[in-house]
Amino acid sequence: MALLSSGCRFGNDDVPIGKDVPLLYYAAPDGDDANPGTRERPWLSLSRASERLRPGQTLLLQSGEYLLSTTGLLDVDCAGAAREGRADAPITVRAEHERGAILRGDGAASPLRLVGCAHWVVEGLVLQSAHDANVPQGVDVGSVAMIQGGHDLTLRRLILMRPNRERHSHVLRVLEASSVLVEECEAYDFFHNAFEAVRTNRVTFRRNYLHSRFATSASKVASNDEPTRGEVAIQVEESSSSLLENNVAEVVGTGFSVVGRAVGSSYTDPAQYPVSGARLFGNLVRDALGQGFRVESRCDAATPCDRPERIVSDTLIVNGVALQAATGFWVDAAPGTRVDNVTAVDTINGLRILRGAPNAGLVFAASAARSLVRAYSGVAFWAEAADEWSFDHCAAQAPSIEAVAFSPADDNVLLPVTAAGDDSCVAYLPPRSALRAAAGAEGDIGANVVRRYQGGTLTSEPLWEPGSGAFPCGAIVAGINDDPSQSCSGVHERLRVGSQGCPLPTAP
Repeated sequence: MALLSSGCRFGNDDVPIGKDVPLLYYAAPDGDDANPGTRERPWLSLSRASERLRPGQTLLLQSGEYLLSTTGLLDVDCAGAAREGRADAPITVRAEHERGAILRGDGAASPLRLVGCAHWVVEGLVLQSAHDANVPQGVDVGSVAMIQGGHDLTLRRLILMRPNRERHSHVLRVLEASSVLVEECEAYDFFHNAFEAVRTNRVTFRRNYLHSRFATSASKVASNDEPTRGEVAIQVEESSSSLLENNVAEVVGTGFSVVGRAVGSSYTDPAQYPVSGARLFGNLVRDALGQGFRVESRCDAATPCDRPERIVSDTLIVNGVALQAATGFWVDAAPGTRVDNVTAVDTINGLRILRGAPNAGLVFAASAARSLVRAYSGVAFWAEAADEWSFDHCAAQAPSIEAVAFSPADDNVLLPVTAAGDDSCVAYLPPRSALRAAAGAEGDIGANVVRRYQGGTLTSEPLWEPGSGAFPCGAIVAGINDDPSQSCSGVHERLRVGSQGCPLPTAP
């Protein structure tokens, strides 16, 4: 029985007094659009179903496969027949049983596309594209999910996977939208950028898990694609006030990237998209060929460099962890970047502040504090051609005397810390670590990713499951995310959370 509501007005529609209006509708691969949309008699096509929804209503997708040729895909254009939700009454599309509804694209059309919508929520689906060279050319042809324009949108507990390796496609692309939340989703089998926010404002990525599974493109469809794995887990480009909280990425070229306008891109009035105010709290990356974290202006050799869409400013990275990377944390001419309480383990270089040749015309300052680099072979803390910089209360622990702790080792290195290292833990300091309170009143040195962030605030809620140490993954689907060696369910083992001699501390 569908839930009902009665009254004079529902959403934006007038409703006769005493008329019951369903709050729940259903669709199924064996449904019929002539049905009333009840659980017993569901609708078939997703386009017809989404057009009928009104604010406050929910469409439940029954378990099964939804194909372009049968049910169609979830392609919603709110400038057309589909309606916008309201802040107090969003429109929701959800799997009746979490991850039981699987939407399969054809290598051209995206399984999920929201265009110009507001106050929509999509939860618990599995979204897949397909590899096909015989589809039209173009950026995002064969992407798994697209948000274009709109505001106040939520994607939660989805599995998104397998963008078309024959085209310049993404797992999820958020384009020119605002106030978007992507939470507790899993992304797999991506060769280019998995999650990408471009020309956005206030987009939040929270507690997502991303693993490229060594996927590669068919013919390097994007010029910077890594030849052996996915390019970037989460990239924020030409965007302001972005928030990344407690995301985990594995097997990538770069884990988390905040960058300016891409060289060669063109569009109207680029100055309306300044790149500022990104905040990255409690994120972890394992096995990055390039950088674990990258913050990079893109001045394209302009002198002076004064275009706000090219300059990445006022980025904050706190409690970040990079395990196995060429460089753990990379800051290229990004003014006002602060890196606090981060840890880089098993890298060549730990944290590098530089001004690359394309950014030679940009004046900038950046700093790092209370950070730890251990098991490195090159330089732990490296500043090169920055106008102002500092390394404050930082600790470098190398296995050999050939490695360099600070370069240059001058007055910009403030109160360096020498303390014995403990190699058992990665995501947090062991309870009796000498680096706890090693910065005096300013606290610990290194990252402690134990509790959840929410809206930029560190909460008292544990991030990892107290008993097992598991990351907050969603439902397991056979043949998709059931192999713990390359899925969310086993990532805590690879990050040594609650295992390998590193017991999970109790969150205070």
